[in-house]
Amino acid sequence: MLTTAQTRAYLDRIGYAGDPQPDRETLSELVRLHQLSIPFETVRMHRTGELPSLDTDVIFDLLVTQRLGGYCFEMNKLFEELLATIGYDVRPALSRVVRGREGRMPINHRGVIVTLDDDMFSADVGFGGPMPAGAIMLSSGDDQMIAGELYAAVRDDHAWWRIERVTQASADLFDDEAPVRRQVELELCSAAVEDIDFDSMNMYFSAPGSLFRDHVLVNLRTPNGYLGMRDNVLTIRESGQKTVIELDSREAQDAALREHFGLAY
Repeated sequence: MLTTAQTRAYLDRIGYAGDPQPDRETLSELVRLHQLSIPFETVRMHRTGELPSLDTDVIFDLLVTQRLGGYCFEMNKLFEELLATIGYDVRPALSRVVRGREGRMPINHRGVIVTLDDDMFSADVGFGGPMPAGAIMLSSGDDQMIAGELYAAVRDDHAWWRIERVTQASADLFDDEAPVRRQVELELCSAAVEDIDFDSMNMYFSAPGSLFRDHVLVNLRTPNGYLGMRDNVLTIRESGQKTVIELDSREAQDAALREHFGLAY
Protein backbone atom coordinates (compact mmCIF):
# COMPACT_ATOMS: atom_id res chain seq x y z
CA MET A 1 0.00 0.00 0.00
CA LEU A 2 1.08 3.57 -0.62
CA THR A 3 0.98 6.20 2.07
CA THR A 4 -1.52 9.05 1.87
CA ALA A 5 1.24 11.43 0.79
CA GLN A 6 2.53 9.00 -1.85
CA THR A 7 -0.97 8.45 -3.21
CA ARG A 8 -1.60 12.19 -3.58
CA ALA A 9 1.81 12.73 -5.19
CA TYR A 10 1.19 9.87 -7.64
CA LEU A 11 -2.24 11.23 -8.58
CA ASP A 12 -0.74 14.71 -9.04
CA ARG A 13 1.98 13.21 -11.25
CA ILE A 14 -0.63 11.85 -13.66
CA GLY A 15 -2.94 14.85 -13.37
CA TYR A 16 -5.83 13.29 -11.45
CA ALA A 17 -7.61 15.78 -9.22
CA GLY A 18 -10.01 14.91 -6.45
CA ASP A 19 -10.60 11.78 -4.40
CA PRO A 20 -10.65 8.64 -6.60
CA GLN A 21 -13.29 5.98 -5.97
CA PRO A 22 -12.82 2.28 -6.81
CA ASP A 23 -15.23 2.11 -9.75
CA ARG A 24 -14.88 1.35 -13.46
CA GLU A 25 -15.01 4.96 -14.66
CA THR A 26 -12.22 6.00 -12.33
CA LEU A 27 -10.15 2.94 -13.28
CA SER A 28 -10.28 3.82 -16.97
CA GLU A 29 -9.44 7.44 -16.25
CA LEU A 30 -6.42 6.44 -14.15
CA VAL A 31 -5.15 4.16 -16.94
CA ARG A 32 -5.59 6.89 -19.56
CA LEU A 33 -3.92 9.60 -17.50
CA HIS A 34 -1.01 7.33 -16.58
CA GLN A 35 -0.38 6.50 -20.24
CA LEU A 36 -0.44 10.22 -21.06
CA SER A 37 1.92 11.20 -18.25
CA ILE A 38 4.54 8.55 -17.46
CA PRO A 39 6.51 7.13 -20.39
CA PHE A 40 7.49 3.54 -20.87
CA GLU A 41 11.28 3.79 -21.11
CA THR A 42 14.49 1.80 -20.85
CA VAL A 43 16.97 4.68 -21.00
CA ARG A 44 18.25 4.23 -17.46
CA MET A 45 18.59 0.46 -17.85
CA HIS A 46 20.39 0.76 -21.21
CA ARG A 47 22.84 3.43 -20.10
CA THR A 48 23.70 2.14 -16.62
CA GLY A 49 23.31 -1.61 -17.07
CA GLU A 50 21.79 -1.80 -13.60
CA LEU A 51 19.13 -4.31 -12.60
CA PRO A 52 15.87 -2.37 -12.11
CA SER A 53 14.68 -2.49 -8.51
CA LEU A 54 11.18 -3.80 -7.90
CA ASP A 55 11.00 -2.24 -4.45
CA THR A 56 7.88 -0.07 -4.30
CA ASP A 57 9.60 2.91 -2.67
CA VAL A 58 12.43 2.85 -5.23
CA ILE A 59 9.98 2.73 -8.14
CA PHE A 60 7.93 5.53 -6.57
CA ASP A 61 11.03 7.70 -6.27
CA LEU A 62 11.93 7.15 -9.92
CA LEU A 63 8.46 7.54 -11.48
CA VAL A 64 6.91 10.13 -9.20
CA THR A 65 9.62 12.06 -7.34
CA GLN A 66 12.23 12.13 -10.13
CA ARG A 67 9.53 12.17 -12.86
CA LEU A 68 11.20 9.46 -14.91
CA GLY A 69 9.60 6.40 -16.51
CA GLY A 70 10.09 2.66 -16.44
CA TYR A 71 9.21 -0.63 -18.04
CA CYS A 72 6.35 -3.02 -17.29
CA PHE A 73 7.82 -4.71 -14.23
CA GLU A 74 8.20 -1.29 -12.61
CA MET A 75 5.23 0.62 -14.00
CA ASN A 76 2.48 -1.96 -13.54
CA LYS A 77 3.73 -2.88 -10.08
CA LEU A 78 3.49 0.70 -8.85
CA PHE A 79 0.12 1.12 -10.56
CA GLU A 80 -1.16 -1.98 -8.73
CA GLU A 81 -0.06 -0.41 -5.45
CA LEU A 82 -1.98 2.76 -6.30
CA LEU A 83 -5.13 0.81 -7.20
CA ALA A 84 -4.93 -1.33 -4.07
CA THR A 85 -4.54 1.78 -1.93
CA ILE A 86 -7.62 3.33 -3.54
CA GLY A 87 -9.59 0.17 -2.75
CA TYR A 88 -9.56 -1.92 -5.93
CA ASP A 89 -9.34 -5.72 -5.92
CA VAL A 90 -6.18 -5.92 -8.04
CA ARG A 91 -3.46 -8.47 -8.77
CA PRO A 92 -0.61 -9.03 -11.21
CA ALA A 93 -0.92 -11.23 -14.28
CA LEU A 94 1.50 -13.20 -16.43
CA SER A 95 1.38 -11.85 -19.98
CA ARG A 96 3.15 -12.05 -23.31
CA VAL A 97 3.58 -9.25 -25.82
CA VAL A 98 2.47 -10.32 -29.31
CA ARG A 99 2.09 -7.15 -31.42
CA GLY A 100 0.58 -9.08 -34.33
CA ARG A 101 3.62 -11.31 -34.86
CA GLU A 102 3.36 -14.94 -35.87
CA GLY A 103 4.43 -17.72 -33.52
CA ARG A 104 4.42 -17.97 -29.74
CA MET A 105 6.22 -15.38 -27.67
CA PRO A 106 7.62 -16.20 -24.24
CA ILE A 107 5.90 -14.79 -21.17
CA ASN A 108 7.61 -11.40 -21.03
CA HIS A 109 5.23 -8.89 -19.48
CA ARG A 110 3.60 -8.03 -16.16
CA GLY A 111 -0.07 -7.28 -16.60
CA VAL A 112 -2.74 -5.99 -14.21
CA ILE A 113 -6.13 -7.59 -13.51
CA VAL A 114 -8.84 -5.75 -11.58
CA THR A 115 -12.05 -7.41 -10.38
CA LEU A 116 -15.14 -5.20 -10.14
CA ASP A 117 -18.56 -6.68 -9.29
CA ASP A 118 -17.40 -10.16 -10.38
CA ASP A 119 -16.14 -8.85 -13.76
CA MET A 120 -12.44 -8.93 -14.59
CA PHE A 121 -10.66 -6.07 -16.35
CA SER A 122 -7.19 -5.64 -17.81
CA ALA A 123 -5.79 -2.27 -16.70
CA ASP A 124 -2.34 -1.95 -18.26
CA VAL A 125 -0.05 1.09 -18.06
CA GLY A 126 3.26 -0.70 -18.67
CA PHE A 127 3.02 -1.97 -22.22
CA GLY A 128 4.75 0.83 -24.05
CA GLY A 129 2.55 0.57 -27.11
CA PRO A 130 -1.02 0.46 -28.40
CA MET A 131 -2.85 -0.93 -25.39
CA PRO A 132 -6.32 0.41 -24.52
CA ALA A 133 -6.36 3.87 -22.94
CA GLY A 134 -8.67 2.51 -20.27
CA ALA A 135 -9.82 -0.72 -18.64
CA ILE A 136 -10.93 -3.49 -21.00
CA MET A 137 -13.38 -6.07 -19.69
CA LEU A 138 -12.27 -9.68 -20.05
CA SER A 139 -15.52 -10.77 -21.64
CA SER A 140 -15.27 -12.66 -24.91
CA GLY A 141 -17.70 -11.20 -27.42
CA ASP A 142 -18.36 -7.69 -28.65
CA ASP A 143 -15.69 -5.17 -29.56
CA GLN A 144 -15.14 -2.48 -26.94
CA MET A 145 -14.66 1.18 -27.83
CA ILE A 146 -12.10 2.69 -25.46
CA ALA A 147 -11.09 6.33 -25.86
CA GLY A 148 -11.94 6.27 -29.55
CA GLU A 149 -10.09 3.01 -30.30
CA LEU A 150 -11.64 -0.41 -30.88
CA TYR A 151 -10.46 -3.46 -28.95
CA ALA A 152 -11.68 -6.93 -28.07
CA ALA A 153 -10.84 -9.39 -25.32
CA VAL A 154 -11.07 -12.94 -26.70
CA ARG A 155 -10.85 -16.04 -24.51
CA ASP A 156 -8.34 -18.67 -25.65
CA ASP A 157 -9.00 -21.22 -22.91
CA HIS A 158 -9.97 -21.29 -19.24
CA ALA A 159 -7.08 -18.99 -18.26
CA TRP A 160 -5.67 -17.14 -21.28
CA TRP A 161 -7.12 -14.10 -23.04
CA ARG A 162 -6.12 -12.27 -26.22
CA ILE A 163 -6.28 -8.47 -26.30
CA GLU A 164 -6.95 -7.56 -29.93
CA ARG A 165 -6.80 -4.13 -31.53
CA VAL A 166 -8.91 -3.19 -34.54
CA THR A 167 -7.43 -0.63 -36.93
CA GLN A 168 -8.79 0.99 -40.07
CA ALA A 169 -5.31 1.89 -41.27
CA SER A 170 -3.70 0.31 -44.34
CA ALA A 171 -0.54 -0.10 -42.23
CA ASP A 172 0.01 -0.42 -38.53
CA LEU A 173 0.40 3.01 -36.94
CA PHE A 174 2.77 1.77 -34.26
CA ASP A 175 6.18 0.10 -34.56
CA ASP A 176 5.37 -2.68 -37.01
CA GLU A 177 4.49 -1.93 -40.60
CA ALA A 178 2.42 -5.02 -41.45
CA PRO A 179 -0.87 -4.02 -43.15
CA VAL A 180 -3.50 -5.53 -40.83
CA ARG A 181 -7.04 -4.76 -39.71
CA ARG A 182 -7.10 -6.76 -36.48
CA GLN A 183 -4.12 -8.02 -34.56
CA VAL A 184 -3.34 -9.50 -31.18
CA GLU A 185 -1.41 -7.01 -29.06
CA LEU A 186 -1.14 -8.95 -25.80
CA GLU A 187 -1.99 -12.32 -24.30
CA LEU A 188 -3.02 -12.27 -20.63
CA CYS A 189 -3.33 -15.12 -18.12
CA SER A 190 -6.06 -14.82 -15.49
CA ALA A 191 -4.57 -17.51 -13.22
CA ALA A 192 -3.40 -16.18 -9.85
CA VAL A 193 0.33 -15.45 -9.46
CA GLU A 194 2.45 -13.81 -6.78
CA ASP A 195 4.45 -10.61 -6.87
CA ILE A 196 7.68 -12.58 -6.37
CA ASP A 197 7.04 -14.51 -9.60
CA PHE A 198 8.26 -11.49 -11.57
CA ASP A 199 11.69 -11.20 -9.93
CA SER A 200 13.39 -13.69 -12.26
CA MET A 201 11.63 -12.20 -15.31
CA ASN A 202 12.92 -8.77 -14.35
CA MET A 203 16.47 -10.14 -14.13
CA TYR A 204 16.19 -11.95 -17.47
CA PHE A 205 14.69 -9.06 -19.45
CA SER A 206 17.17 -6.51 -18.10
CA ALA A 207 20.23 -8.66 -18.88
CA PRO A 208 22.61 -8.06 -21.82
CA GLY A 209 21.13 -9.48 -25.00
CA SER A 210 17.57 -8.46 -24.16
CA LEU A 211 15.71 -5.85 -26.18
CA PHE A 212 15.21 -3.60 -23.16
CA ARG A 213 18.84 -3.61 -22.05
CA ASP A 214 20.38 -3.33 -25.52
CA HIS A 215 18.25 -0.46 -26.85
CA VAL A 216 16.85 2.89 -25.79
CA LEU A 217 13.09 2.43 -26.01
CA VAL A 218 10.62 5.16 -25.08
CA ASN A 219 6.89 5.42 -25.69
CA LEU A 220 4.22 7.87 -24.54
CA ARG A 221 0.59 8.26 -25.48
CA THR A 222 -0.51 11.78 -26.49
CA PRO A 223 -4.06 13.13 -26.73
CA ASN A 224 -4.03 12.55 -30.51
CA GLY A 225 -1.40 9.88 -31.06
CA TYR A 226 1.88 8.49 -29.76
CA LEU A 227 5.50 9.44 -29.33
CA GLY A 228 8.11 6.74 -29.76
CA MET A 229 11.90 6.61 -29.66
CA ARG A 230 14.22 3.74 -30.45
CA ASP A 231 17.92 4.53 -30.08
CA ASN A 232 18.55 7.48 -32.41
CA VAL A 233 15.14 7.56 -34.14
CA LEU A 234 12.23 9.64 -32.84
CA THR A 235 8.78 8.89 -34.26
CA ILE A 236 5.85 11.25 -33.81
CA ARG A 237 2.35 10.02 -34.67
CA GLU A 238 -0.21 12.78 -34.47
CA SER A 239 -3.77 12.70 -35.84
CA GLY A 240 -2.89 9.92 -38.27
CA GLN A 241 0.29 11.59 -39.53
CA LYS A 242 3.73 10.09 -38.95
CA THR A 243 6.98 12.05 -38.66
CA VAL A 244 10.39 10.37 -38.27
CA ILE A 245 13.39 12.34 -36.99
CA GLU A 246 16.97 11.07 -36.94
CA LEU A 247 18.91 12.08 -33.81
CA ASP A 248 22.58 12.33 -34.72
CA SER A 249 24.17 12.62 -31.28
CA ARG A 250 23.74 11.79 -27.61
CA GLU A 251 23.01 15.47 -27.01
CA ALA A 252 20.21 15.36 -29.60
CA GLN A 253 18.78 12.23 -27.97
CA ASP A 254 18.80 13.86 -24.55
CA ALA A 255 17.14 16.98 -25.93
CA ALA A 256 14.39 14.84 -27.51
CA LEU A 257 13.89 12.98 -24.23
CA ARG A 258 13.41 16.29 -22.41
CA GLU A 259 11.24 17.99 -25.02
CA HIS A 260 8.93 15.14 -26.00
CA PHE A 261 8.88 12.82 -22.99
CA GLY A 262 9.74 15.09 -20.05
CA LEU A 263 12.74 12.92 -19.15
CA ALA A 264 15.80 14.68 -17.76
CA TYR A 265 18.78 12.43 -18.51
